[in-house]
This record gives sequence, C-alpha cells and structure tokens, in this order.
Amino acid sequence: MDGLKHLVLVVGANPAWQKSVVCNRWEPGEVVRVQLASTAPAGKGFNTALSLRTFGKAVELLSGAGPDAIDWGQACFSQGIGVEMFLLSGPIRTATTIRNLSTGEVTEMVEEGPAADASAEERLVDQARQKLPSARAVVVAGTFPPGMSPRGLLEAISAANVPVVIDSVPGVRTMREMDRVPAELFVKLNESEWKAVFGETELAEALRAARRIWPRAHLLATRGREGALLWEKEGGTHLLTGDPFPADRLIHPIGAGDAFTAGLVNELVSGAGVLSACLHGMAVARASCFHPLPARFEQVDLSAELPRVHAEITHV
Repeated sequence: MDGLKHLVLVVGANPAWQKSVVCNRWEPGEVVRVQLASTAPAGKGFNTALSLRTFGKAVELLSGAGPDAIDWGQACFSQGIGVEMFLLSGPIRTATTIRNLSTGEVTEMVEEGPAADASAEERLVDQARQKLPSARAVVVAGTFPPGMSPRGLLEAISAANVPVVIDSVPGVRTMREMDRVPAELFVKLNESEWKAVFGETELAEALRAARRIWPRAHLLATRGREGALLWEKEGGTHLLTGDPFPADRLIHPIGAGDAFTAGLVNELVSGAGVLSACLHGMAVARASCFHPLPARFEQVDLSAELPRVHAEITHV
C-alpha cells in the first residue's frame, strides 16, 4: 500500500443516538415498564468507525448532523474518530433497542430522521474527494437522509484503488445503475436485504443476479446466527459458520453486522486474504454480541471467538 495512505474512510450519512432499554415483559397493546440501560452515539457508520478504532486504525467519518452537531462531533472525537459533517434539517434521529428479559428477544425501533439540507449532497462529495487520497479503504454504511442521493458519492469513489465495502441498501440500489464501480469492490448486505434489493425469494438467486451485474466484485451475505456466505470475485464460494454461543451469556445482536464490516476491513488493510478477513469479521461480529451497545467488543471475547468460526466450500 502507498505509504501516504493511512486512514479508513467511513461514510455514515444517517447517524443515530442509540438508546438501549430492558423490560421484564413485552406485551403489545399494554403499558410496558422499561429501565434505561444505556445511551450512546450509533448508526451504521459510527458503529463501524468505532469498531475500527478498537483495532487502533485511524478513521475519518463523513456524517450528517443538525442542531446537535457540536454534541455529535464531541461524541466522535471522544472516541478518537475524526469527523466531517454536512447539514441535516433537524436533530439526529434516535434508535431504541428493547430487550425482553422474559424471552430474550430484542426489538429495534429506528426513527427515519431529518432530511438533508439542500447543500448536503455536494458537501459530502467534496469531503469524500478530499479524503480519498489518504484512504487505505472506504466503507459506505447504512441509509442516507431523506432527499439525499448516494450517486454523487459513489461516482466519486468509483476510481478508488483500495478496498471499498458497500454495506448500504440505497448504495447498492444506486450502484446497479452505474457504469463504473471500484476495482476492489465488496458488496455486503444481510440476507433479507439481498432478497429485497434484487426482488428474489432465495438468497442464491439474488447473489446470482448481483454476479451478473458485478462479475468482479466480492459478494457477502450475513445471515445472523447462521453465519455468512462469501462469493469471492475469483469465483470461490464459502459458507462461514460459528459454534453455538455459550448458553449462560446474553446475546445483543444489534450492530453485529457493523462489527463484521470493521473486522473485515481491519484485516484487508493489514494485507490478509479475503476469506481470512471475512472469518475475522465474523469473529468480531460474534464478540460484539456480548456487549449491550452496538458494535462494541472486548479483546478477550474476540480472542475466544476467533477459533470458533469456520469456513467450508459451498456453491451458489
């Protein structure tokens, strides 16, 4: 890699404040008493950036913010995350995670959030162009504010000669209509997102449709507790699985996909192969499930999870 390249550029255009609560029971139509467990900055971009910081990587986050921009900037800086912001028309949205202690189920309620300012799209593209020359990898994570298209951003990064991970439904939808995409492209969605984007009922059919559009991209589908499916650009496909979680530990799945992205990118910029990097990403995702806040993890949990993830050759 070029010695001048030193940071990971993460685009998380639609940030969130994360509120996590617990309740003894969850009955629709009834009053539900909850206890506030924690609050923290979040959103797919921030989550990915924070996990990368845990590995000591330099990270720059491109993010929207409204009248709470000072608070958002301080939240990023306190975690060692550099941040550039464009203007939103209102305060950053809130995402609320509710854990039902009686069943172990986790419910996520996500506000849509404010629209982008008229200048936001141009501002984001300018920020990306300024940061790209120093980037060792690029991640586009999550949704975009209402009224904001990802096309200009995706066109700006299409010439990048570093790994580019698109973990964004609107990003993938937009990229389907583009003539040029990054040379080292990773298209990463969860299973239900793959099916929705390509209008298929089976994951395999969605991946085949994507392969026809991007014959030289790495395709990655995360599948919750069932692991993940990797289709490398060279044609090899692998089923990634993990051992069962310990029965005595609470599992917090929100943000695990973002932790996966961070683990994947961390290994890619360190020179690892694609399969090895994906296995590392899966181990990070599993380690994050032991933390009540999204995409956080302890190194001791990661060390324990690394030997518990496996890959086998499969077919799509």
